[in-house]
Amino acid sequence: MTEKFMNFTVSDVIVESEIITSFLLTPEAPLKRDFVPGEYLLFESSSDEGDPIRREYSISGVRDGDIRITIKREVAPEQDLPHGVMSTRFHDVVKKGDIVRAAGPMGAFKLDRTSDRPVVLLSGGVGLTPVVAMAHDLAGTSRQTIFIHACENGRVHALGAEMRQLAREHENIVNHFLYRAPTAEDVKGRDYNTEGMISRKLIEDLTPGCDCDFYLCGPGPFMTAMYDMLHDMGVATDRIAYEFFGPATVLRPKTAEPNKAPTPAEGGPTVAFKQSGVQVAWDPAEQNLLEFAEEHGIMVDFSCRAGSCDTCKTRVLKGDVSYPIEPFERPGPGYALLCCCVPDGDLELDI
Repeated sequence: MTEKFMNFTVSDVIVESEIITSFLLTPEAPLKRDFVPGEYLLFESSSDEGDPIRREYSISGVRDGDIRITIKREVAPEQDLPHGVMSTRFHDVVKKGDIVRAAGPMGAFKLDRTSDRPVVLLSGGVGLTPVVAMAHDLAGTSRQTIFIHACENGRVHALGAEMRQLAREHENIVNHFLYRAPTAEDVKGRDYNTEGMISRKLIEDLTPGCDCDFYLCGPGPFMTAMYDMLHDMGVATDRIAYEFFGPATVLRPKTAEPNKAPTPAEGGPTVAFKQSGVQVAWDPAEQNLLEFAEEHGIMVDFSCRAGSCDTCKTRVLKGDVSYPIEPFERPGPGYALLCCCVPDGDLELDI
């Protein structure tokens, strides 16, 4: 459904730090709806070999009708691995006046505007981009908003000046920045508040007795640590919303009971995972086949969990699926997007 993609003109390029750059994008036509802070745009391009590439980048703000995305240059973790294709292209190739193609806004991670509870925004690294958009939306409202951000130092800290200005202008916004390894140029009290990592004591000190909504965004290890910390503090899981930047996983309380085999519904379907050698009765309580696979210890690659990235696309060997949640674009015949579908009768998957 390529008609969902549209052209955006790059109206400005702003270097935010040594590794992070913002791009202001002017849509060729009005978006079909306003974005909700936390959502992203899905970008489409192609590799040097002509293979299609799609990547999601969070909307970090809106300015005079232009949409801002803020992108980190993704460097390969090992010398013999390639750098991030799309992020490298944005940093090294895309310039003011260029056209890029994107669809959206979309995504399940978004600010709950119906809540009147205080908000705690927790981010690590470039994970600040969607929560900065949330902070702007909350500024000037009755909801106390505490933004806690951790990164290496001032050289990589993006949007810090913007958030400090927002806090000066709106008394309901409070910032707390942590640098793991501040440089000689970083001044405590001016550039950052605390040296080190986010701790339980810090959160408790900043949110005494707070019945808060928590929003988390950052790389995997940061997310797991924050989620476990909040769970240990007694924060209910329905008060924690999160989105991963980078390789993702499912966050569940570490004290959760071991998974139990579901009781099959009378005449209900079975799901066979051929490569894993697992065949189990479908549990109607599960939301989708991706979660069902994870419940049975079968690891499936995924990213967005919202039907836009195609990472969880899996070959269907036997049977069929249905889509209670419509993905951005359905895969071709013989494949299924596990994050959005459920079995439509007995099913065999090539995983």
